[in-house]
Amino acid sequence: MPYLIQEATASAPSEAGEVRRRLHAGPTVVGRARKCGVCVADISLSREHARIDVGQSGAFVTDLGSRNGTFVGGVRVSTSSLPNGSRLQCGEVVFRFEEDRPESAPAARFLEASLQELLDGGAEVEGTIRIQTTSPENRARKKLDILLTVSRILSSPEPLPRLLERVFDLLFQIFDIDRAALLLADEATGRLVPRLSRAKRGEVGATPIYSRQIVEEAFAKKRGVISSDATLDPRFMGSGSVRITGIRSSMCVPLASRTQTLGVLYVDHLSGPDRYGPEDLEFLEGFGAQAAVAVDNGRLYARLEEEAVRRTSLLRFFPPSLVGPLLGSSAFGLEPMDTEVTVLFSDISGFTSLSSRLPPREVVGLLNRYFPIMAEIVFRYEGTLEKYIGDALMAIWGAPVQRPDDADRAVAAALEMQAALARLNAARPGDPELAIHIGLNSGPVTFANIGSADYVQFAAIGDSTNVASRVCNVAGPGEIVASGSTVSSLTPGRWDLAALPPATVKGKDRPVNVYLVRGPSAVPRLAHPAGPSLDETVSR
Repeated sequence: MPYLIQEATASAPSEAGEVRRRLHAGPTVVGRARKCGVCVADISLSREHARIDVGQSGAFVTDLGSRNGTFVGGVRVSTSSLPNGSRLQCGEVVFRFEEDRPESAPAARFLEASLQELLDGGAEVEGTIRIQTTSPENRARKKLDILLTVSRILSSPEPLPRLLERVFDLLFQIFDIDRAALLLADEATGRLVPRLSRAKRGEVGATPIYSRQIVEEAFAKKRGVISSDATLDPRFMGSGSVRITGIRSSMCVPLASRTQTLGVLYVDHLSGPDRYGPEDLEFLEGFGAQAAVAVDNGRLYARLEEEAVRRTSLLRFFPPSLVGPLLGSSAFGLEPMDTEVTVLFSDISGFTSLSSRLPPREVVGLLNRYFPIMAEIVFRYEGTLEKYIGDALMAIWGAPVQRPDDADRAVAAALEMQAALARLNAARPGDPELAIHIGLNSGPVTFANIGSADYVQFAAIGDSTNVASRVCNVAGPGEIVASGSTVSSLTPGRWDLAALPPATVKGKDRPVNVYLVRGPSAVPRLAHPAGPSLDETVSR
């Protein structure tokens, strides 16, 4: 049976590390509802987020209309196959799908058996390639069949370290060699970096088994290098590593993809000279070409996974319309930005008393129903969801992108939040009724990724966010209160506002002018491009 392995990530840490769950034949639902076959109590998951179907033809995942999406290999999907080793993301929760090979990988076993049939089978072997002695025509056909089988075996997407191990398993199965090494070019510097070394007998040790001069020549000239006896080869007479490592017969071929040379594959034999010939080098070049395609695909797969993780992290903060451009910006998140924003601070009225009367699990369930609705409204008006603080929500307009109507968008979102909460209360008559109070303030902040490159946590730093929280405390249940700085940024005549007595807030020497937001003004307005019309917002 296959497994679904939940990985510990920065956004979803786990003290137990990876959590392994067996998947049985048939459908399994992933979500945060307790009835789900794979239940994860994470706010980014929908109650029934996705379904995994396991059958004889393989495994498939289907998104069940989730709010935060289902991704396979970094691509958002509605339905997709799940290859062995593929990464599945549901909201912010990351899984790895793995087949239990002894029970559920008949295709892989078939390919491995087919390869073994093409090799020696215990019969007499001629040359370095483990092919039975046969006519030249049959030998050429078998070599081609071997390379095609190798290509099919290496076609499944896997993490690069596991892929390289598989390449070496095939290499030692097909070739009569003593040692092998694989070096890959660093993607930033272009320099060759050892990635894997192996010997047929015993350990390789810490000392490189290859000659740097040999591998550099194959890499630089982009062609195979063969040496009948490296110790006497005039090309490598000055190489100390040839003398130290005892290299005799050796071959080294480039790993060339369609667009670049990814690295080199080196093999040698220590028993004597003249071990390898032109046929061996030509065949190793063919093998190296198949390995290069697999490495190229493995790197692409890794990049897609990294982008998927970054995309999922950004979706926690920013509306989907912004995530694409932000991913395409190499500079985004590297330097703090100073900008003017409108801050929305929303709090559940009487939450402390409410939570003391309910079991903790019910409180979590209540918040999990409430927060996704509010977050969707923030994103609909193209705001940034800055953070959740207990039962409070903080959003900003003006970072990372400024718009001339940021304050208007924040007010429209606040009004729709109140209307949406009324609908939520009506839809759950047996549950405690919720009320929220909202504060708005505008001013300068510094917007930046706080923490590290591995843990993404964007935040707006500045007194403007503190004042928004204080203004929120001025509002009563069901009310929206805006500071004077926000009101001065609004489109004149667009909103129905009522002045309140100036409020004394912590940290300010003077009282802050505050206004009750009652809704849109009586003057009709055009529909907002990012959401419903403002008249529709308050009439729901």
